[in-house]
Amino acid sequence: IQGAVEDLRKLRDDWDSYATIDAEGRAGSTDAARRILGGIAPQAGTVAIEVAKSRPLYRIDGAFLSIRQAAINDDAPEVAWPSDLDLAQFEELAERVLFAVQKADGDFYSVLFAQKGTRQISGIFSEAKGQVNQGI
Repeated sequence: IQGAVEDLRKLRDDWDSYATIDAEGRAGSTDAARRILGGIAPQAGTVAIEVAKSRPLYRIDGAFLSIRQAAINDDAPEVAWPSDLDLAQFEELAERVLFAVQKADGDFYSVLFAQKGTRQISGIFSEAKGQVNQGI
């Protein structure tokens, strides 16, 4: 999860290199941003495992699920955090983060099909940046 936050910060801090619009008013390639957001990645097999290791946002839902299960099962009495975790608040936060990341990825995908030029694409990129900030 910490790696995912670092990747989202990198995306936010280098935004202008990911959210580009060419001279004709079309979105540039969004593949790099979508790779960070987990939208371009294999879905199964050993390749998917390797991608998950190098891209923390890919299948971050699994990380949230693992923490949730650890808190519910509380199998490690020597570790205090599972019993101290407010599970309802954690689940709400996890859902908001997952939604923000998926929405940002969807926005990066949708700009490729935007028909109305620079203003529309800039608006979509602005919305995506807001989602990235929420994910952080």
